[in-house]
Amino acid sequence: MLATALVATVLAACSTARPMLAGQVEQATPVDAKSAPRELSIFSINDFHGHIQAKSPTPLMPRLPDAQTGEIKAQAAGGIAYLAAAMSKLRAGRAHAVFVAAGDLIGASPLYSSLLKDEPSLAALGELDLVASALGNHELDAGLMELKRKANGECPALGCAWPDYKGPGFPYLAANMLDAQTGKPILATHIIKEVAGFKVAFVGAVTRDTPMVVIPKSIVGLRFADEADTLNALLPQLRAEGAQVLVAVMHEGASHSGGANDPSYECPGLQGRGVDIARRLDPAYAIIISGHTHQAYTCKINGRLLVQAGSYGGWVTESRLTLDASGKVLDAQSVNHPVLQSAYTPNPAFVALVQRAAALTAAVRNKPVAELKQGAQRSVQAPFGDSTLGNLIADSQLAYAKKRGSADLALMNTGGIRADLTVEPGRPVTMSDLFAIQPFANELVVMTISGAQLRELLQRQLPKDDASPRLLQVSGSLRYQYSVGADGQAKLGAVSVGGQPLNDQRKYRLVVNNFMAEGGDGQSVLRQGTERVSVGVDIDAMVELLSENPEVVTQIASGRIRRE
Repeated sequence: MLATALVATVLAACSTARPMLAGQVEQATPVDAKSAPRELSIFSINDFHGHIQAKSPTPLMPRLPDAQTGEIKAQAAGGIAYLAAAMSKLRAGRAHAVFVAAGDLIGASPLYSSLLKDEPSLAALGELDLVASALGNHELDAGLMELKRKANGECPALGCAWPDYKGPGFPYLAANMLDAQTGKPILATHIIKEVAGFKVAFVGAVTRDTPMVVIPKSIVGLRFADEADTLNALLPQLRAEGAQVLVAVMHEGASHSGGANDPSYECPGLQGRGVDIARRLDPAYAIIISGHTHQAYTCKINGRLLVQAGSYGGWVTESRLTLDASGKVLDAQSVNHPVLQSAYTPNPAFVALVQRAAALTAAVRNKPVAELKQGAQRSVQAPFGDSTLGNLIADSQLAYAKKRGSADLALMNTGGIRADLTVEPGRPVTMSDLFAIQPFANELVVMTISGAQLRELLQRQLPKDDASPRLLQVSGSLRYQYSVGADGQAKLGAVSVGGQPLNDQRKYRLVVNNFMAEGGDGQSVLRQGTERVSVGVDIDAMVELLSENPEVVTQIASGRIRRE
């Protein structure tokens, strides 16, 4: 049975540790001022997204030398049973260790977890003795009330989706998510734990950009403040509560083109909001554990560790702080450990948990959709700005809307495309495969916009300063070009809809998901759309297209968006 004596002990301990808004404090034993330096190990993950099941290698998994050939390639990694085994082995040699997370543990999850309201993922992570997690934007996908229900282990009148669900046993921390009217935090700001004889404060923050990446109706009444400013303002309270070591755990991060581990910690090319926050955060914080960008890195900004553990449980970051008697950092080292399936024997209790989730979701997951000859990828190859999978999704949504009314074009945000469409010989593509690509079950909205508004929308989403583009994916009825000048600024070129030049005065019927329709990803122009009609759910559009015309995948190519 899953509930082993060890698991029961962990859950019993965690279940009593409910957060208070001002933070939670455990009594620490006195520290001898003459004692020798001690080492504190902080293990961390981020962006787990409900990936409890073990999967085959994907481009997002650790890229390491193959054991047989030495070729650098993606390795099979992650899955809760392997993560549990890795954590057990890694913690065995650490006398003073703690496990925390930097958000997005749930949301945008595969069917194993999402069909069960992500309850098995939260239960499993709690059993790994996770003491706290920063709130991630995806934890709010279903709204704050639903998050609180799951965090508190409460079940609806008809019962929880995961039998005997009792909650995760750890608190979500979000110092900068505030009640819009009172300005007070909604969730706990921090939690203080005794580790290695020190009072260690874990202080959490969610990305201030949450309104840009969450459907507005899910965050009504909430305000998101600057991460660094908020954490800095908490210092007097943390010190008053006796905190000796401060750890910032935030769901915001950086972009990194280097390896998962940099022995020098210099990380050349590291950039993004995570770096800016690190530079502005008070030096009193000993380390910054980050998330959100799905990157794996171990870096130092102004001499302080800024770390992240990739995504989906494929990595675990171990950060080791050597502290003097007062809690001052004498040395800080960090390493990202790959959770390779080839390196660990999966924990049997968590194997049973995944098998239970598989059985409860099998009927939906295994439903066949179509036999396909080839798949489609979400990656973009220059000089194009569109991918084969992005095109396929946009085409499916346009076709779906046309059957139910009128539509001229469709746009799809790249952030909503979570996996490639992979095809295995002799096996049909299933609902599980498609849901892994589009796990949000977004509604499709048809709206009217002018040609001028479409032109403005396309111009605004072009890359800035020659950054890597993450352009809206387009249906086959829309084609355009853009160029990047010597100053690094992108400019929209020729645009056509239905084979005709874009007419600024004409009205067009546009299909987008409801996340985009409400201005998500900064697409504020779409809020101006009128005559809105909801026509169905995004995954249903893909199911309909592939089941009726499985050959369509072989006919789609990149080139609808071209950089001149």
